[in-house]
Amino acid sequence: MFRRPGVLRTRLKWTLLAMTAATAVFVSLALWVSDTYIEDAVLRDLMENELSLMIGGVVPGDTGRATAGSLRYFDDTSVPATLRPFAPGHHTEVGFEGRQFELLVRETTPGRRAYLAYDATLVEHRERALAVTTAIVLLLVLISSGAIAGRIARRLLRPLYSLVSQLQTLDPERRGQRLSMPYLENELSVFVDSMNQYMDRLDALVERERAFAAAASHELRTPLAVIQGASETLALAGETAPLMRIRRAVREASQELDALLALSRLREAPGNEIVHLPDFLRSVADTQMADPAIRATLRWETPAAFEIVAPPGAVAVIFGNLLRNALRAAGSGTVWIAVRQPGEIELRDSGAGIPPDELPHVFEPRFRGRDGGTGMGLYIARVLADRFGWQLTLTNHIQGGAIARLALSPAPTASA
Repeated sequence: MFRRPGVLRTRLKWTLLAMTAATAVFVSLALWVSDTYIEDAVLRDLMENELSLMIGGVVPGDTGRATAGSLRYFDDTSVPATLRPFAPGHHTEVGFEGRQFELLVRETTPGRRAYLAYDATLVEHRERALAVTTAIVLLLVLISSGAIAGRIARRLLRPLYSLVSQLQTLDPERRGQRLSMPYLENELSVFVDSMNQYMDRLDALVERERAFAAAASHELRTPLAVIQGASETLALAGETAPLMRIRRAVREASQELDALLALSRLREAPGNEIVHLPDFLRSVADTQMADPAIRATLRWETPAAFEIVAPPGAVAVIFGNLLRNALRAAGSGTVWIAVRQPGEIELRDSGAGIPPDELPHVFEPRFRGRDGGTGMGLYIARVLADRFGWQLTLTNHIQGGAIARLALSPAPTASA
């Protein structure tokens, strides 16, 4: 079942949310700084002007005065002791009368100073209110941005979801299938065009391969049929061991041809047959052991005869390739073959084993180990095993040599 790329959507959503939050915080800081700067500048100008007016309006000889409201004016004779130490200039957050004041000190004449204090309590309350309001607005922006970012992420990824869904539903057995892009304005249309062009070339290649497989099947079956007919004609004069080997080889070649051709057709597979497994494997081994170049000895460990239901050609191809590799690795040594119910085959050779650095690559196509070979036998065996849902493994044995195991399951069912 197709799963949407939730991680990508989450990352995109959080990216949009982070960008929105960063923008909101930056704008809020800019407004805060601007408000503070303008407020301080206006307050200082106001205090400068008020102090100038108050100094000009003082009658010579007055002892000083204090204005009502937020402003407090003092001269040298009336200034409280708390404010007297401050030098000429503007001072902020000056504690006085249990409140915070802005203080402006100006030297009017040599040795004489004027003091103007502005009660900043209301300003501080307003600044706190502004901070709380800004925080609430930021929180609301983040909440709304989260919802909007989620919708934007889903909208942006919708074309990708559509493409992935189409890829999931493509049938490898059908030619001429192509991807479509319902969102023409999306940049993924370039990718869709490239994929469709690639699928055009792939269709042409598959058709050529299928035509070749069909031609090869026809060309190979004809001489096999001729050999089969000739051997049956010769057998009328008397059955001989060479004729029996020829007929057995022709039968095995036909089965192997069916198994290999099945790899080019995903929905077609050779038909299952009842196979007397121990006897069948011995017949496959006899064909290979007839080669005079083989010097190894086979040792069998099989129970009483039993049957399985499986494609005989596929079993012959896999077992034949495994046996061929084991015989090559054993040299003049021994190959042990164990056949167990319900359909487990194990081959072990007395060779040197597989180098650890080569072991992960033995089932790769065209990989040739130190024992030589074409590099395709084990690859074909693995592909066929996967094709029928069987388990094929190849490891080194603890006592030396390599050990191959083939479990013909879940397809086969054993019977006594």
